[in-house]
Amino acid sequence: MESVIDKFFNNWTNVTSDYRNEIVFSDRNKEYGAYQLRKSYNRSYTLALIFTIAAFVLGFSIPKLLTVFKPKAEIVENVDTQVDLEPPPVDKTEPEPPPPPPPPPPPAQEMVKFTPPVVVDEPIVEEVVTQEKLVETNAGEKTQEGTGDDNIIIPDEVGDGNQVIEQPKEVEPFVSVEQMPEFPGGESAMMRFIAENLEYPQQAKDANIEGRVHLKFTVTADGHIKDIVILSREKLGYGCEEAAIAVIKKMPKWKPGRQNGQPVPVYFNIPIRFRLF
Repeated sequence: MESVIDKFFNNWTNVTSDYRNEIVFSDRNKEYGAYQLRKSYNRSYTLALIFTIAAFVLGFSIPKLLTVFKPKAEIVENVDTQVDLEPPPVDKTEPEPPPPPPPPPPPAQEMVKFTPPVVVDEPIVEEVVTQEKLVETNAGEKTQEGTGDDNIIIPDEVGDGNQVIEQPKEVEPFVSVEQMPEFPGGESAMMRFIAENLEYPQQAKDANIEGRVHLKFTVTADGHIKDIVILSREKLGYGCEEAAIAVIKKMPKWKPGRQNGQPVPVYFNIPIRFRLF
């Protein structure tokens, strides 16, 4: 038999036993708090265990239930249907025969151009004027007798003044050609020329102005420079644009650009940099 000591020990070690809770909370409030939690522990534990088992069983059984109640898809078998079609009607009308080829041209026969003779009453003899006669008279389209007045001046034929002499059209400058125009000595010589001849405006130096001036000009077919235009959207001012144009005008004659072996006018772009050291 279980002794009183063993019974007391077993009830005391179980924190949820009513025996222990009555002793521990004998002089304390039993309406809420730890006493109520320990008293309802077994019931709460049992309910939680039941709900857990039920959820576990339900989770495994739902897929099987879905397969049972889900309507099965109807399987439609492929049925081969053979349809006999009548052959297309044959056009029994015969096509028209092609036209016969044109007959070959007859072989060329050797012939000589015949010029009919002109019948005249007397043979035509051109009068040959001697050199002495040409010195004494004036030359003209026909021979005629004069009045003997040597002061008459035969006027030359002139126009009516309505003729328009067409001037040769100027060739538009090219943007790109087979052989671009070149400064004498190449690009390095051009950079050296600009560095040696560019005059930095004093007012730009005083204002610490630096930047670039982009220019566009035309190298003509004979190598000269014309039509210098400023391409920069924002001007540096303080005389920088004028100084850049001036150094371009100082350049010597260029080697012109060529297209199809002929010299042509070409556009050329160049940036002039102003930098303080």
